Amino acid sequence: MDWTARHRRRPRRQRLIRLAARRGRANLAWLMITGWLLAGLWLLPVAAGARPAGADEISRDPDPQGMVQAHPEWPPEVRGEIMAGIICDGMPPEMVWAAWGRPTRMSGGGQPGQRETWHYEGRLRAVERLGGQGMDETGAEEWTVSFIDGRVVGWTD
Repeated sequence: MDWTARHRRRPRRQRLIRLAARRGRANLAWLMITGWLLAGLWLLPVAAGARPAGADEISRDPDPQGMVQAHPEWPPEVRGEIMAGIICDGMPPEMVWAAWGRPTRMSGGGQPGQRETWHYEGRLRAVERLGGQGMDETGAEEWTVSFIDGRVVGWTD
């Protein structure tokens, strides 16, 4: 092989090596950017002040009256029960959400006819809520609401 043929091959080989090195730096940069974005998304709820309800607070939405006013089609007697934090047989999940707030966890459900259960931790008993009493050791239990096909079929309170 003559000198010009070897000389032409060498720059091509060096170009491939340089290209591979540039791709490696680009992949590392994208990896770093993706990592920072994921960390930011993970920390966003913390920065926004979102945190799960602790055992010392009632897990209710801050404005149940606003939720009731957003649904003028609900009967007046049901609206009063929701404002008092009382749920009844046959209520849909929206009414339970307005009355008791966000559940701490949910289980079951997913298929028609299957029972779905919402779990609430650290709720006051209905008698304590209506009487204006503070939480004591009885308020630290877990309360549940069971739904079948989107309607309340049972609860503990």
